[in-house]
Amino acid sequence: MLKKIILCLLTPLLMGGCVSGKEAAMQKIQSLKDAYADYFLIGNIVSGVDMDDLRYNILTTHHNIATAENAMKPQYLQGTKGVFTFYDADAIVNKALSRGLNVHGHTLAWHQQSPAWMNYEGVSREEAVINLTTHAKTVAAHFKGRVVSWDVLNEAIADNPSNTEDWKANLRQSPWFKAVGADYVEIVFKAAREADPDAKLYYNDYNLDNPNKASVVYNMVKDINERNPDVVGRPLIDGVGMQGHYSSHTSPANVENSLQRFISLGVEVSITELDVQCGEEGKQTDAQKVAQGITYAALFNVFKKYAENIGRVTMWGLDDGSSWRRQACPTMFNDNLHPKPAFFAALDPDKFITENGASIEKKEAKQAEAVYGTPDLADAAAWSQAPAISIDSYLMAWQGASGTAKVLWDESNLYVLVNVNNAEMNKANQNTYEQDSVEIFIDENNGKTPYYEKDDAQYRVNFDNEATFNPQSAAEGFESRTTVSGRSYTVSLKIPFRTIDVKRGGIIGFDVQINGASSRGARQSVAVWNDLSGGSYQDTSGLGILKLTKR
Repeated sequence: MLKKIILCLLTPLLMGGCVSGKEAAMQKIQSLKDAYADYFLIGNIVSGVDMDDLRYNILTTHHNIATAENAMKPQYLQGTKGVFTFYDADAIVNKALSRGLNVHGHTLAWHQQSPAWMNYEGVSREEAVINLTTHAKTVAAHFKGRVVSWDVLNEAIADNPSNTEDWKANLRQSPWFKAVGADYVEIVFKAAREADPDAKLYYNDYNLDNPNKASVVYNMVKDINERNPDVVGRPLIDGVGMQGHYSSHTSPANVENSLQRFISLGVEVSITELDVQCGEEGKQTDAQKVAQGITYAALFNVFKKYAENIGRVTMWGLDDGSSWRRQACPTMFNDNLHPKPAFFAALDPDKFITENGASIEKKEAKQAEAVYGTPDLADAAAWSQAPAISIDSYLMAWQGASGTAKVLWDESNLYVLVNVNNAEMNKANQNTYEQDSVEIFIDENNGKTPYYEKDDAQYRVNFDNEATFNPQSAAEGFESRTTVSGRSYTVSLKIPFRTIDVKRGGIIGFDVQINGASSRGARQSVAVWNDLSGGSYQDTSGLGILKLTKR
């Protein structure tokens, strides 16, 4: 009885009312799916927590396509070889269909959330191929006629690729790749097409607003479709899914550039996992709510512009409380299922920007000084004349490793010394950015572009003096040295100037980032000097400014 009373009280909200205050409570909120009925499908994820009437009413009011958050991933459907367990996934799919929702399947193959028996180290290629195709065919056939599209393969491309022309060289060194080889990509798509010829088949990945990673995916899809132009009446890969795990600092221009690139292939594009981080510890200030709304508005304006080629825009979480990124408050509804400014921004982007755009002040880049001098990397005292730069602005909720940096320069090189404190000294994760490490970002012409130009580079060195570069060509002439003491370590770097003449000094774009790993080997903190976007690895517009001076 109590649940029924609560439901009755909340019905105005669920159907579109109750924003705030007495007047707003009487106002009917337009359905998001209705607002975009002439553009594309509006989606969200569904898990067990969403199956009650309260949450499902919001889901069906504002969305017309659903994606199972976890229930259709390999480990949940075939944890034991040959034993398929469809109960939970069937429950999600059948309820969605009964409430008038379309269903998108996620995912047939992935390096995460897959049982080890499928592609364990030492398995023969023949057995791994059988495991891959058997799973894909069985699952796709089971949901045939109930699922309109599939993420056939998820996140197969490595981060920060350099030679973007060779897509096979940029495949993630995943268990599937090691067990089968690069052709596992085609193999799983062909298995899915054979099992369900009518379903649209997608390749899905994150960070596709990164132009380098987008180029690799472009080349992969182009190559595979050119070699497979007629697989049951059409090219093998029907679409590209751009995971939209963004922040309020994301560049809509980067998103638009990648959209244009994929559309030029003649495939459908979908925004598959949209959320926008803008908060800390599960809380948002009023300014953060508006900033988040501005980002949602700008993104939806881009999506509307290319609607003819976009199949769906799927949010990754109904509300902040149930989001996988709950600490950063990334969704359109708060913990109490009340619509946030982000909802109204998506509903009417132009109106939201007109009413709120002026309230967002552009943050000026921090400036620091690099003093003229040529130090010995082994002598920390050589940097004594350089002023310290604090690396202590956190991008994640956890406040872990932080530190200071000092910078010197001469006609050939930039020299950086970074002292890091409160580090776990963990490099267990195969993802280098999730190891305890220091990153330096350089924009030699201070172009502040939303993508990397030939003068831009990223240098990463972990506490054990293992370096990685973006682009790889930036490694030429680079040197580094590390020393460790307890939970602190020091990194000294020599970074050659690659495109500019600095005999008289000048300014460059510059930033420092400290990645803090947990004892379990996952990145739990990110501290930076200036760029709070988290996108310095692909976008130089948020970097600080470094003045090269002679005293």
